[in-house]
Amino acid sequence: MVRPMSLSRLVSVMSVVVFGTAGLVSAQPKKKAPASKTPVAPAKDPAPTTPATPDATAPTTPPPAEEPPPKDMNGVDENPDAPKTEGQPDPTIPVVPVKKATAGYPIEEALRPITLPQNMSELSIGPHFVISPYAGGDALRARYGITREVQLGLTYLFGAIYDDPAQTGKQYAFHPGKAIGLDVTVLLQNWIGVKIGVPVYIQPVAVSVAIGVPIKFSFGKWAIGGLDDLLNIKIKRFAPTFLQEVDNAIAANGDKNNTVQPNGRLRASFYGIYQLQSNIAFVGRIGHDSSLGTTNNTAGASASENGSQTFIRGGLDFTPRRFLDVGFSLGFDDLTLSGSFGLAGYLALRI
Repeated sequence: MVRPMSLSRLVSVMSVVVFGTAGLVSAQPKKKAPASKTPVAPAKDPAPTTPATPDATAPTTPPPAEEPPPKDMNGVDENPDAPKTEGQPDPTIPVVPVKKATAGYPIEEALRPITLPQNMSELSIGPHFVISPYAGGDALRARYGITREVQLGLTYLFGAIYDDPAQTGKQYAFHPGKAIGLDVTVLLQNWIGVKIGVPVYIQPVAVSVAIGVPIKFSFGKWAIGGLDDLLNIKIKRFAPTFLQEVDNAIAANGDKNNTVQPNGRLRASFYGIYQLQSNIAFVGRIGHDSSLGTTNNTAGASASENGSQTFIRGGLDFTPRRFLDVGFSLGFDDLTLSGSFGLAGYLALRI
């Protein structure tokens, strides 16, 4: 027979054993489930969601403002005297290339300078005729602008038709020209220059020095000038001219006959220009041409040959292109001789 005291003690011991066993079981790690051998399909990307339509009434955030360009992009405000930190390179200042301006040549004749711009060339001819006694000739003129202030010129009187003074009777024929010359014009101011040339007659050899003081004043549509062929001084035999080849032929024939030749010519010539339109101009010229006399003052030549004469001409110049001039003029080479009336032409091409 079990005692009541022993039974209660047994119950207490059994309770302790049960609770202790349960704690040990719960404290053991759980075994992992074996991996399944069946392949698992990769997860699919989630379906794109349609962005919600923005509410028109909702406030929108403005885009950020662009940064302004640097204040001194070209370095014009750079201070070269500003203190520099040692060990740092000097700031690089960008150099902006400067385009050189080329001097133009106005289409308006009244506004044109005395000399050509640098590196510009011009070729021109100017046939000149008088009616009685008939004589006509032409000279080729070339000029080149070495600089804006210095111009080189070349003139060749290449041919003429006249009555040969070396022949008796009327012997009108074409004669090749024998006069050629080189000249240099230096611009002292925009309105005045100095021109020095050396005309040469080939056979017989005759040499002179030609001096001019070209002047020109422009007043809008008006211009006045002159003195471009002021003096022609004999150096050897006689002073060749580029106006009429017949005058050179008369002088050459006189030299062959031992006739005393004038020492040269003084030609005070002035012109005026009125610019009717940008490419049309009226041009007039008037002047006085006189002999410088002879060494022994015994020359007895006529006024039309070696004496003095007053001339006047007027005409029209037209510039159809910026590089091309054409024109004509009418007038008298000597107002005392009606036969000296005649026509002159003009054609110039610039390159």
